[in-house]
Amino acid sequence: MSAACLRAGTIRLALALVLALLVVPGYIVAPVLFANLDSAAQAGHLAGSIFHVANRGILLLLVALALFWRGRAAGRWRWILLGALLLLCGLNEFVLSPYMQALKDAMGPIDALPKGDPQRAEFGMWHGISAVIHLVASLLAVVLTALGWSERRDACKA
Repeated sequence: MSAACLRAGTIRLALALVLALLVVPGYIVAPVLFANLDSAAQAGHLAGSIFHVANRGILLLLVALALFWRGRAAGRWRWILLGALLLLCGLNEFVLSPYMQALKDAMGPIDALPKGDPQRAEFGMWHGISAVIHLVASLLAVVLTALGWSERRDACKA
């Protein structure tokens, strides 16, 4: 097996893992938690913990991809998509998540607040922004995964 084949396989695997770490927590685990737990606060706490771990894994995988691509012809669009994905996931992890956690700490359990409470509305707005960023990141990951590796497709043929 050639080094190019191993590199291509590693990159494909990393791209698939990034996509999985975006899709599974956001579109499978979180809805199941909110549908099955009695408290939205408890479901949100668990979902937030899962997103935190997934985001850190995504960021590590994206940095690894950048290192694998460095010095190789990955293509301009792949670099743009990789950078945008890194930016969006970093924004969610290091800017929005801590801010939303501070809001949750200040307001207490969201279940205890009335529906029209301004704190609840503010949290909902930031949660919505975070969800849109997550959706855009997921779509970028789909495109990046579909593009795959830019080296010759026949690198692994015998």
